[in-house]
Amino acid sequence: MTTTRIALGRVPITRSTARTGRTTGGPGVPSPLPAWPLLALMYGFPIFWATGTSLFAPVALGAVMGTFLLLRGRVRTSPGVLCWFAFLAWVAVCAASVTGVMQLIGFGQRAADLLAVGIAFVYFVNARASISLTQVLRGFTVIWATVVVLGILATQFPDFRLTTPLSRIIPGSLLGNELVRELVLPRLAEVQEPWGAEEPFVRPAAPFPYTNSWGMAYALLTPVMVFVWTRLSSWAGRILLAIALVASLYPAAQTSNRGMLLALAMFALLIAGRFVLAGSLRTGITVIGLLGLATLGAAAGGVFSAIAERQEVSHTTSGRGAIYEATFEKVLQSPIVGWATPGMDPTIGIALGTQGYAWTLLYSYGFIGILLFYVFLARVITASWHLRDPASHVFLSLVITVALTIWFYGLGVTQCLILLMAAAVLSRSVMDEEAADG
Repeated sequence: MTTTRIALGRVPITRSTARTGRTTGGPGVPSPLPAWPLLALMYGFPIFWATGTSLFAPVALGAVMGTFLLLRGRVRTSPGVLCWFAFLAWVAVCAASVTGVMQLIGFGQRAADLLAVGIAFVYFVNARASISLTQVLRGFTVIWATVVVLGILATQFPDFRLTTPLSRIIPGSLLGNELVRELVLPRLAEVQEPWGAEEPFVRPAAPFPYTNSWGMAYALLTPVMVFVWTRLSSWAGRILLAIALVASLYPAAQTSNRGMLLALAMFALLIAGRFVLAGSLRTGITVIGLLGLATLGAAAGGVFSAIAERQEVSHTTSGRGAIYEATFEKVLQSPIVGWATPGMDPTIGIALGTQGYAWTLLYSYGFIGILLFYVFLARVITASWHLRDPASHVFLSLVITVALTIWFYGLGVTQCLILLMAAAVLSRSVMDEEAADG
């Protein structure tokens, strides 16, 4: 039988092996892990949103992947894996700060999400015979396309709220929780009417509860989509993706989100810098040129003036400063194990530990928690810094962008999955290179 060989890093596999799940190795070689649980986690993203199951799907599929890993045995670690699970171990220790049933539910959900994306990290590292980089990029494309399509719909139907199948059967007591309600009865947009504004600000949010989550996902995935465009062999595919990239600028502009623009600029500059350091000066200059054109387009489209207009009436900059100060003062009261989950401050009217993922880590898991999270990021960055292929440039820049932006941007489970999969691609590339050199 003739088989088609696919290059994955430096390790070749056959298409027949990837599809059947049977290994061609000798005795003692573990059979390949099935691809479907991890791919379902990414490809099923729009379905989870439409059915209201996005709160449970990552944990359920993480459990499936964990079971396959345990049954298969001989799990290999890679740069960053042990650091991530050291972070999770500390999260478990911080359960000591839980004070009530509702707080326990919130703490458990966040911890389960972190465990699920950690398992996805390990699963991809160990599934080189069944899951390729191309399949991960397709999964990212599905997530990005969902974000863009729903973002466009949000600008046209800002008051629409989807009644999902799960919302019809979930207990009413759970619907009283704001996050649960936003996930099982999701709205398309955040409509803000601050005092003094001439008209409401319609800001795309779906498939996430909040606009900032939309902005973070868009900022992390849009440069990856440009990389996907360079890999497409079909001109029809290139034209279609190019049209989608241009169309995505409209909902992105409607968010009037400063953090999203800053994250995109950081990402682009990091990618350009990586190519220049690798000796690809032309590619680096091209990236800078594209960033310049995007900046001019944003200015011409009124994006910056819209941001300035919103700042005049919302005062979010000064408000965030007060929130950060109150958060840090509260952390100092429990600096080791934190407070388990973000907590409402009645004097401000906002939950402390919610205005940026770094603050969530600091407030919930103390100084040790945020330190261990950054140790994970540092381990991935330092281990993969020497890689010179284009995919590594893009994903390393993504990881560094996250490290820099989480002080003002939150990470939901989807954004964490994007981060962990980028880290997994880098880690597996490091392992493949070490195996080839050895």
